[in-house]
Amino acid sequence: ILIVASSAVGQTAPRIEPRPDILDRALELARGEILKPREETFSGTIDFENVQGRQVGVGIELRDQFEKTHGLSFVRGASVHFCARVTDDVNASLCSYPRAASGQRAAAHDVRTGGSAMVMNFSRPIEAISMRINPTGGKLDEVFVAELVGSDARGNKIVDETIRFNWFQDAFTWPTSVGFETDGAQISRVTVMLRRVSQNNQPVRFLIDDLSLLYSPEQNLSPVMAELEAQQNPVNVRDPEIIETQEGEVARDTPPYFPVATRIRTRIDWEAAEAAVIVQNARGLIPATLFDEADFDRMALPALLPIRSDRPVVLIAQPVGDSYDALYTIDGRRYELSGTRLATLIGAANDAPGVTSNLMISGYEEAIEASFSIYGAIYTLSRYCHSPVEDEDPQCHDEGALRAALDEVVVAIGAAGKARP
Repeated sequence: ILIVASSAVGQTAPRIEPRPDILDRALELARGEILKPREETFSGTIDFENVQGRQVGVGIELRDQFEKTHGLSFVRGASVHFCARVTDDVNASLCSYPRAASGQRAAAHDVRTGGSAMVMNFSRPIEAISMRINPTGGKLDEVFVAELVGSDARGNKIVDETIRFNWFQDAFTWPTSVGFETDGAQISRVTVMLRRVSQNNQPVRFLIDDLSLLYSPEQNLSPVMAELEAQQNPVNVRDPEIIETQEGEVARDTPPYFPVATRIRTRIDWEAAEAAVIVQNARGLIPATLFDEADFDRMALPALLPIRSDRPVVLIAQPVGDSYDALYTIDGRRYELSGTRLATLIGAANDAPGVTSNLMISGYEEAIEASFSIYGAIYTLSRYCHSPVEDEDPQCHDEGALRAALDEVVVAIGAAGKARP
């Protein structure tokens, strides 16, 4: 299949210093071995003390209180509770020990309101995590199974670890720690589940404390360029919206080994685009100023835009928002960044040339171009020459400069895009 594109005209999270009271016992889940403490391992620890928020029962709802400081937010079902041996209705405690792992508070997950697993989202990706875990009740030496799953921004599972442990009912402090370590992975979501073996491995309510994080190394590439480096295949056109099958004028204008042309509107991976925006915001990467934002808000595809421009970017979008052109200059050189979700599929004969790479770079007399697909749309970045005469502009067809300009491209989603057309 040959795909022909059709185009029309935050704040950075603060540094978290390591705490000296990192876990005194950690289980390396891949091998189940006891590891010695490594204070330098973790970048920051959350003890859930002094959390403010909406009261939920006898706890405090836990959502985005740690977003600015740690890039961490929780999905429903999580709350912070005071730990003490009390039984009255006003001060009822979920904690099965007289105190939290540290301090007086711990985070609880309720399976009745939040589902089987506690879900943590990270706008600042992590590569390792560790925490104390504790059921809210049980019998002496009862067996529990903890499972931790770590996924990247696209939802791909990176880590899936489980551990069985016996619960010590009368321990003074929390004896069990769980977590995982990776080698530089970019994990954006972690789910934690605790199952009770005596109840047919049903998920149960539990608490965590001393949540320790190791942030992933900062990536030099923009999220857009990093996605292109990881996505080597051409555009995915599964389940497109068929607009028109043309066997008339379009078919007559194509080479003989392309007999039939089909017009499509591609399906956009909005989840992936939105995940990239979250990462960009955490790293302080924002698009350059637009000359007029009216066209931006009606775009029905993710907009790739530069992070800098000599003057406001001129953005021109189709009335229906399926295609756009962004015109701008950097250091006096003209650029054009076009995007579309309209394409023509042409059925190829056996001897017809095929598309083998997602990123294709081509040189012309007056420009050098990079064409690629991402988030389900097709884009072209053109870097124009000051002069087609090589002696007058020796950097005219500099492929490295084109790639550098591509690394300064970020994704943005307008009002129409947020409605996921």
